[in-house]
Amino acid sequence: MTVSSALTTPPDDPSRRRLLMLATGWSVATAGALVAVKLAAWLLTGSVSLLASLVDSTMDVLASIVNLLAVRWSLAPPDEEHRSRGWGRRHSSPARRSFW
Repeated sequence: MTVSSALTTPPDDPSRRRLLMLATGWSVATAGALVAVKLAAWLLTGSVSLLASLVDSTMDVLASIVNLLAVRWSLAPPDEEHRSRGWGRRHSSPARRSFW
């Protein structure tokens, strides 16, 4: 499945779910690897600019983890209490309009 076809497939399609989880998982892994490389470089050099970049990359890891959790939560099947996961389009519309 390609990325463009993943956007047009139904939300409950297993291949779409798999692609979304892979993408967010790789995002976390890539950001984590970047933090590890920058940490090693900073420990070897003591460069303040590397330290600043390390802090920035650490924030990227945290953002990727939040994104992973949000995607995982949104892909969870509905249960008795929640017919659709999250607010849904109808309930989030006023919140979106308040920001614009």
